[in-house]
Formats: sequence, structure tokens, C-alpha cells
Amino acid sequence: MRRLAFLLVLLVTAGCTGSPDTRGPFPAGSELVRDAATSFAAVRSVHFAAGVNGVLPGFPLRLIEGDATLDGGGAATGTADVQDGEGHTKYRFTVRDGRVSTEAGTEPLPEMYAVGAFLGPSAGLKRLLDGVTDAKTEGRENVDGAAALRVGGRVPAAVAHGVLPQVTADVTVKVWVSADGPRRFARLWVQIPPPDEHLSPVMIELSLTRQNEPANLG
Repeated sequence: MRRLAFLLVLLVTAGCTGSPDTRGPFPAGSELVRDAATSFAAVRSVHFAAGVNGVLPGFPLRLIEGDATLDGGGAATGTADVQDGEGHTKYRFTVRDGRVSTEAGTEPLPEMYAVGAFLGPSAGLKRLLDGVTDAKTEGRENVDGAAALRVGGRVPAAVAHGVLPQVTADVTVKVWVSADGPRRFARLWVQIPPPDEHLSPVMIELSLTRQNEPANLG
């Protein structure tokens, strides 16, 4: 689990403090996001890594990493770190046949966590990309060892809420798209406004690699 903690540091700092190469010209942000959404619609398997910085009521996830596929009705395996009262719990999980298995046992998987809720041509991540507005290309960066273009924008509350029900306001996003064609959706950073002005924004960063490669489900 030390790797998961290290991953969170990498993810959050990548989204917040990156200094891209701003020497253009660059393709329009709307064009990059549109092309990335189109290519991502055909992705059926992926290695994912996500970190959440901050507290989002009703969404206890802190860290998650693993592999997922739409094949066989949707399956995934990996490791997760979940907020549990004043502490947190780290465990391995396997998703198969609509159920999730951990060291504690097996139970039905909530629909919002199903592989098909996020991966696929009409699922959450594709809808989020389709909903990006005010897209502006901010520069070039390295993502997972490959050149990528960073696009900043916003996603309206209605779209964001449809992907993550806990979100009720417009969110700020940064989308990383592979610099070379075909354009590939490589990474996402989301900043969610706090429900109270005394709280800090919640930041979520998601990295997507090994797209359409055979999923390592153990």
C-alpha cells in the first residue's frame, strides 16, 4: 500500500502544479477533447489509478488502482484505500458478475461503481469528456512517459452530477490528450467546489494507461 500513498502524491501534484511547455501553436482545446472522447468510446479495457484529495460526502474513496475490462459483463481487480470513520481501510478487491469481493467477503456491487458505469461509449468518462466547455489548450507535458497536450475547461453541474451524484456544482477540469495521433484520453484532473466556504475544494486525479491491452485480472 506504500505504492498507493506514493501514487496519490504523484497524481495530485501532477494536476495542480504542472508547468507545461506553452510554446505553440497547439490544436484547439475543443478539438483535442472531442477527438479524445471519440477514441475513448472504443476503449474496452484499461489500467486505472485515481486519487482523491479532500472530503466528498458520500464518496469515501481515497485511492484506487487496478485493471478493468468490459468483457464478460464487466470485471476489475485492484487495490483501494477507503475512508472509514476517523481512519481508513486498505484492501484488495475483485469485481465480477455484478459482485465485489474483498477479504471481508462478497456482496452486490453498487451500480455507480460498475465498470460499465465509467467505461464504454455511453458511460461516465465519455459523457464527462463530451460535456467539457470553454476548452483551452494550455501546453505540452509528459504523461506516463509520452508527450501530451493539457486542456483546461469546465464541466456543467448537470453533466458532472450524472457521472458522480455527490457533485452538485460546475467543476473545473484538466484533460491530458496524447500529442500524437490518434488522440488518446490519458489523464483527468477535476476540482470540485466545496459545499461550504470554510472547506477546501476536492480534487480527483485519474490516470488511464494500457488502453485496450489484455486486462491483468489475476
